[in-house]
Amino acid sequence: MRLSKLLIPVILVVAVFSSACVGFSEPRGWAAPVFDGETVYVFLDRDEFVAANLDEFGAEWSWTFPDDDLDAEKEFDLEAVYGPPLFAGDRIILAGFSGEMVALGPEGRFIAGRGSWWRDDVNGSIVGGATLAGDRFVFGTTEQRLYVRNVVDGGAVAPWPIDGRKLKGEIWSQPVVVDNIMYVGTMDGNLYAFDLESGQALWTRPFEAGGAIADLAHIGDGTLFVPTLRGQVWLVDAETGAALRDPFEAEGWVWTRPVIRDGVAYFGDFEDLVYAWDMDSGRTLWTYRAENKVKAQGVIIDETLIVGDESGTVHFVDLASGVRRNAVKLDGAGKIRAGLVEKEGFAWILGTEGRLYRADPATLTVIEREVRGAP
Repeated sequence: MRLSKLLIPVILVVAVFSSACVGFSEPRGWAAPVFDGETVYVFLDRDEFVAANLDEFGAEWSWTFPDDDLDAEKEFDLEAVYGPPLFAGDRIILAGFSGEMVALGPEGRFIAGRGSWWRDDVNGSIVGGATLAGDRFVFGTTEQRLYVRNVVDGGAVAPWPIDGRKLKGEIWSQPVVVDNIMYVGTMDGNLYAFDLESGQALWTRPFEAGGAIADLAHIGDGTLFVPTLRGQVWLVDAETGAALRDPFEAEGWVWTRPVIRDGVAYFGDFEDLVYAWDMDSGRTLWTYRAENKVKAQGVIIDETLIVGDESGTVHFVDLASGVRRNAVKLDGAGKIRAGLVEKEGFAWILGTEGRLYRADPATLTVIEREVRGAP
């Protein structure tokens, strides 16, 4: 086992918050693009939230929040956004690293008295983003607090306390909600399950992963995919909180959700490796070496796995063999940390420099899709 993995319990907070690792000392955000028909929603710069209309040339800017020309929006400071926007009826809810939250109207404007609201009554920074659960949304913070709030005004939802429920460990992962059960992991390596209605713990004790949980996914069939910054990946029974098998042992930190096909999980680590892991047998079918850390969740289109790494390189990998079909370095993209998104046979990529790209698995090419007209 590598020395870096052994030292994680001691140096985790210092290492992860350094600019060399993930940049929380100067937050930039890494939310994935979201599509609604021919409209794409992206964060072009930290907390600059943009809606644009796709066309054959790229995308035409529609609106930006916040608009500094509007008095009602001048004082907002989300700082950076690391999770997806939440579309809750006629509201778009953004949860910022600063701990501020804001609900916008459908046209991206903050209009007090017309459903918009703003709150800054949480302790700590919101790293993993929030998750929508009906008329509620849930999120955790770096002050070890788990919150459940309503979408109408961002206020408390009984029986959840307004100042959050204290857990053991900072919360960086975006919570997962399935059938009114909320799952959340902490940087102390604890995985919890709570009933959203009653607030009661579902398991008699948290699952102990043995390493910091910075991401989390439900992959169907009542199974949770639990990656850790110790390099172990667990499959956990969502009903009982028990491990379903021995953990997968990666070479480096695993801080990503997998993409799944036919019982095989495809994901990367911070030692530049991408894995194809057969979850039934526990076998590693192949490994692929990227050119830098793999934080972003990949996509599968036809028989090609498309992944991005922190050098700003997009890799086209044969799904069956793990052989490289092509790799394209994106000049000016920054790092690829947000998950890739599939739309109409293409993979869409947003780098940390706020530039949007489209990868074509048929031609093994990547082109920039510029958002035109943004002020």
